Amino acid sequence: MPSSPAPRALRPPGRALPLAPALAALLAAAPASGDGGSPARELRHRTLTIDDRSLATLPRVHVAGGATTLLTFPVPLKDGGALLADPRGLFYPLAQTDRTVVVAPRADLAAPAALHVSLADGTVLSFALESVPRESDAQVDVLLALEERAAPDSAASLRRALDTCRAEVDECRAGTASAGARRLAALLAAPGADEAEPFDRRPLRGGDRQSGLLVQGATAYRLAGLTFLAFRVENRDPARAWSLDRAEVRLAGGGEAVDVKVLAASAELPSLPPGEGERVVVAFRTLPQSTAQRYAVTLREKGGARHVVLDGLAP
Repeated sequence: MPSSPAPRALRPPGRALPLAPALAALLAAAPASGDGGSPARELRHRTLTIDDRSLATLPRVHVAGGATTLLTFPVPLKDGGALLADPRGLFYPLAQTDRTVVVAPRADLAAPAALHVSLADGTVLSFALESVPRESDAQVDVLLALEERAAPDSAASLRRALDTCRAEVDECRAGTASAGARRLAALLAAPGADEAEPFDRRPLRGGDRQSGLLVQGATAYRLAGLTFLAFRVENRDPARAWSLDRAEVRLAGGGEAVDVKVLAASAELPSLPPGEGERVVVAFRTLPQSTAQRYAVTLREKGGARHVVLDGLAP
C-alpha cells in the first residue's frame, strides 16, 4: 500500500501572514475546482460601504470552503492588524498587505466567524464571515464613510476639525467687525460726542526710508475724539520679513514735546514678507494741536531692532 502523505504543518490560526507565502500555501492546500464536492456558486465582486450606522453591526462577507476572498481597503492597514477569531482552525492562515486582506476557509462555515481589521489610523472594523449556498464573494471593496465615529487621526476626523476651525475663524472675524461697530457706536453715543470734531479726513504728509523699510504717510482720520494715522509700509529688505510690535506717538513743536498714549496699532499682515507692502494704522485720542506742532511716530519691530522714526508728520 502506498504510504499516506505526511500531515501538513499548520501555523497557529488567527494572525495575518505576508501575502505571497500565504497565497502559495492557500493555493497548494485548497482542493481543486470541479471535484463535485459542493454546488457551484456565483462569484461576486461587490462594494461594501461602512458608515456610522453600519459600524455598530457586523457587515456580512460570503466565503466558501477552499476559495479565497479578497478584501480591499481605501486606507493603509495596521501592520499585522487583521485578526480572525478561529479557535477551531477552520481557516487557512490570513494573508495581509498594506491595503488588502485575504481569507480562505478550509470548508463551508456552519456558523459565522468574526474578522477584525485595524486600520493605521486606529479605526477597527469587524466583519461576519459566513457561507451561503448560492454565492461567494471573490472580492469585497470596503469603502469608509465614517464621521462621528471616525478615529481621531482619520481623514474624516481631520476634515471635521478643519471645518470647525474655519467656522471659528469666520465667527471670530464676524465678531471682530461687530465689536468694532459696537465700539464706534458707543463712542458716538458717549456724552460730549456732539461737541467733538465731526468726521475729518486729510492727507498725511511725511515719510522716510529706514532699516530697509519705506514708510510713507497716507491719511489722517478724525472721528468722535479719536485720531487715526494711516501709513503705507514697504519691506525693501531682500531677505527678512518685518512684523509690527507697537507704535509710539509724540506731539512736538511750539514748546515741550508731549507723549501721546497710543490706543491701538494695527498692521494689515502679521508678517510682512520681503518686497511686499501693507497698511499700518495708529490710533490715539485727539489732542489740541497748534499749527506749529507735528506728530513724531515710531514703529517698532516685533522681536527685532528695525525701527522706523518719522518726524514732522502733518495732517
